[in-house]
Amino acid sequence: MTSTEVRRIAVIARRKYPEIQELGKHFDIVDKGDLCVAIGGDGTFLKAARSYDCPILLVRSGEQNSLGFHADTSLQQLPTVIEKLKKGDYYIEKHRKLRVSYQDSCFEAVNDAVLFRANLDVIHFKVNYFDDKGKVESLYPGIVRGDGIIIARQIGSTAYNYFAHGPIILSGDVSVVTPITANYRFSIVSDHDFSVELLKNSGFLNYDGVEIGKLEEGNTFNVSRSDKSIKIVRFGWAERFSEKLARLSHF
Repeated sequence: MTSTEVRRIAVIARRKYPEIQELGKHFDIVDKGDLCVAIGGDGTFLKAARSYDCPILLVRSGEQNSLGFHADTSLQQLPTVIEKLKKGDYYIEKHRKLRVSYQDSCFEAVNDAVLFRANLDVIHFKVNYFDDKGKVESLYPGIVRGDGIIIARQIGSTAYNYFAHGPIILSGDVSVVTPITANYRFSIVSDHDFSVELLKNSGFLNYDGVEIGKLEEGNTFNVSRSDKSIKIVRFGWAERFSEKLARLSHF
């Protein structure tokens, strides 16, 4: 996406940082801006992604328990950031979202779709994928029994998927499927779309930590690649992936 001089911004922040006043000296702070500045951690980033379709600049607050994995910018760099935004000296990085379909509703996820047991009883479910001709095929050789399952894109691979011991996606238009404390202890990376059918007991379905609903035996949901993307503002000093992993390993 071609970058342009920024005049109006929206702001979402974990709390009322003093630096927000500095932003107000240079830009019009509005509900719908040229881009959204999200100050905080990854939770703030997801909140911004749910609220805005415009590009998002994630600014790491540096607070304890606030990782900001996808942020290349800190609050200390704000004076430089302001000048670059005013000059249009930035670029946009796009990441395709996940579309979660359940009953008659669709939800656009940045991180992941998660099915997790609703009580102490493990859930039994079947995971299928759609091949290149649209035919339904089994992803796992049998019924999955465990606490649940995560389906994530590249951005979400460093979130819940990572803490469930799933692989991190460095690049590519793919998704990762990771069972949670289940009889199958391996994740699968694929560019296909998926369907999950709950066979026994009940579980909660959510996307990016937002609850969609409670699933009972026989309920099915689909997870596919969306035609929508999350747009992230980047500058020339992009943090190396190895540096991000170093911060993640110490979180």
